[in-house]
Amino acid sequence: MSTLLLENVIIVDGTGAPPYRGSVWIDTGKIRSVCPAGTPEPDPAVADRTMDGNGMMLCPGFIDAHSHSDLALLAAPEAFGKLSQGITTEVNGNCGLSPFPVTARNRAHLEELYAGYGVPLSWHSYAEYAAVLQQAAPAINVLSLCGHNTLRAAVLGYGRAPLTAAAGDAMQSLLYRALVEGAAGFSSGLIYIPGKFAPPEELEGLLRVLRPFRRPYTTHLRSEGVQLLEALTEAITVSQRAGIPHLHLSHLKTAGAANWHKLDAALELIAEGKASGLHITADRYPYIESMTNLSVILPPPYDDIDDVTLMRRLADPAEPERLEAALAAIAPTRWDTVRLVTAAPGKYHALQGFTFREIAASTGLTPSRICRELLVEDTPGTMAAFRGMNPVNLRRILAWPDVCCGTDETARPRDYRLGRSHPRGFGSFPEFYRLLQPSLSPEQIIYKMTGLPAAIFGLPDRGIIAPGYAADLVLLDPAALSGPADFAAPHTPARGIGAVFVNGETAYSDGRVIARAGQVLSPQI
Repeated sequence: MSTLLLENVIIVDGTGAPPYRGSVWIDTGKIRSVCPAGTPEPDPAVADRTMDGNGMMLCPGFIDAHSHSDLALLAAPEAFGKLSQGITTEVNGNCGLSPFPVTARNRAHLEELYAGYGVPLSWHSYAEYAAVLQQAAPAINVLSLCGHNTLRAAVLGYGRAPLTAAAGDAMQSLLYRALVEGAAGFSSGLIYIPGKFAPPEELEGLLRVLRPFRRPYTTHLRSEGVQLLEALTEAITVSQRAGIPHLHLSHLKTAGAANWHKLDAALELIAEGKASGLHITADRYPYIESMTNLSVILPPPYDDIDDVTLMRRLADPAEPERLEAALAAIAPTRWDTVRLVTAAPGKYHALQGFTFREIAASTGLTPSRICRELLVEDTPGTMAAFRGMNPVNLRRILAWPDVCCGTDETARPRDYRLGRSHPRGFGSFPEFYRLLQPSLSPEQIIYKMTGLPAAIFGLPDRGIIAPGYAADLVLLDPAALSGPADFAAPHTPARGIGAVFVNGETAYSDGRVIARAGQVLSPQI
């Protein structure tokens, strides 16, 4: 590894301390010294090269607290969408979906789910997956949570199977192995199949396995709208009963206009949980449109069928008509807030980025027919955005002291070979910074993007600019920092990012990926 002296920079060190002018010496992937202006700094001759920062801001590399790049980093390890917005480390395995553990019960399903990446699932355990990931040489550092949906399916499959003592023991054993091997924690996605079938006692048993490792439990709540307060109460209660120290709430939100008023009550529940001794944190992306599989909109009886099974069922000539009839029961105004993001090549491919109402006007078809045809073509791969969040609540949540930034996206390449991203996949961190500028200082915002997530996920040598820390750094122009990506052009790179360094190597500069120096990390808590 080369040595580098970064001179003439404004250092925002990730602790929340005020900025100061100085220089930073990087040696063998670590920060060797940090020298405020006016103090002796290393002789430039000690470094292989010297870089003039021209008064730009130097921050720790941004840490994406909520990502879904589990297979994307194997298919496109350059991670352009993440590096180009300053991300140097991401946390995968969120919302209950991880690519491990793999057994005979879930392998075929996972292979179909991840088919679009063209990557064979050659592993069973976390350790085997991590070895394959490191061999791929990702451009960014990676932590992986063990997902409850994958874990449950590994034992019980994807149906509404009852929890038995033997099944509970098997799940707990698989989770224990993943944690011993270095998984960063445990995640759940209780809105998805099969996690939605899990009773609270199943979660509590798994959290008891997590407890001695002191790693976070991250959860996509069972509801983020109508049953938000009940779902939040459940998450806090099972965490308290299991005695775990840390609950982390994924993409904290109030979804649906009828639920926007619940934010105060939700924050009060969180405050009560914290008062009981439970450490509660959260992440959030800075947009008011979410994104997930289109199938989450489906009414009964389709809401209890996983995507892979549903696609097989839709091969029956009579099933699509039944599905369309069920879709017709959805309130017509709902289609105004649902946007097609990713569709398989076909007649809707050119209409990606438009709402279903706009697509209906363009094609002369009903939204129900459009939805039907998309799901018949590719149920697992059809992604949609859902507009239902309040911009005022968004700013309040972002400003909450224990909220860090997460993209909730995969590490996409610059092109569209792995599908289209939500704009958050290219612009979350610049937009997080921009939206918080009126209410927080630059050092406070940078802390929420670096030092805070490093503490949440047990990374004591990252997220801060200090001697001995990993040299994950971002050189940026705060005045120009923005995320211009939108649904029309979602892979537009962020503005204002000068250079990104990962483990001491220049990973991104001049709008292109320079090196792939990421590492598979394990938490140190």
